[in-house]
Amino acid sequence: MAKNWRIQFRCLTSRLADQITPSGILLDLDGTVLPVDHRPSPRVMNAVAEASKRIPVAIASGREQDEVGHFARMFGLTSPQVAENGATLMDPITGRAISRHVIDRATIEPLVEEIAKSASGILVSDAGRLVRDPADIKDWQISIIMARFADEAEARKWADRYPPDVISACATNDNQGDWYLDCTAPGVDKAAGARDFANAVGAAPEELLVIGDGSNDLPMFEVAGISVAMEGSTHELIEVATDVTADLANDGAALAIEKYVLG
Repeated sequence: MAKNWRIQFRCLTSRLADQITPSGILLDLDGTVLPVDHRPSPRVMNAVAEASKRIPVAIASGREQDEVGHFARMFGLTSPQVAENGATLMDPITGRAISRHVIDRATIEPLVEEIAKSASGILVSDAGRLVRDPADIKDWQISIIMARFADEAEARKWADRYPPDVISACATNDNQGDWYLDCTAPGVDKAAGARDFANAVGAAPEELLVIGDGSNDLPMFEVAGISVAMEGSTHELIEVATDVTADLANDGAALAIEKYVLG
């Protein structure tokens, strides 16, 4: 019965999504448009390029600002980009932050010390500067902590450790299969990034097409008008998606862009 209800809901939301003309696109990076070798397929490259001629297109990734800028330029994107799970909106042309949500120092300083003792590696974005050793943090204008753990269970255990009014924490994995704990300011996630992007390009969040595959994409799926999950995405993402496309190996992101934007 529950399965039938979900199928009916997906059919309804898909029909509603078909009535929306996207005013912007947000693309998750790893597992959505970026394979392990960092060489997107020609079809994906072409779809992104053609869409960007019509409407603003941005990457929405947990990766730090400089990496997001690099991949945005690789795709030829010029619109504001969403980095660090929504903590930073950046200009891919200049490489500079347009806006940044930072974590209160009183909260983050003991948290960095605690996480660094257990993680196998830690990266901190401090005023846009990537720091690998907490001792090198200077400004304490921290937008995200990315701490690597041994496996998914360990990363999720740490993500569940902090209440959302203290820190926004989620477990993510990259296209190499490594698992991370990502920490941003309370209420800062890809939904916040989607709102910042929409505001910057003169659109409403419900006018956005978003495509992703991971649990950190869930917040932007909940605010966008069209949300497309890649085949093989996390269960919770597929549950809220308005549509499901093929996986990365079969150009799922390109198929979604062709369906909703290119016609």
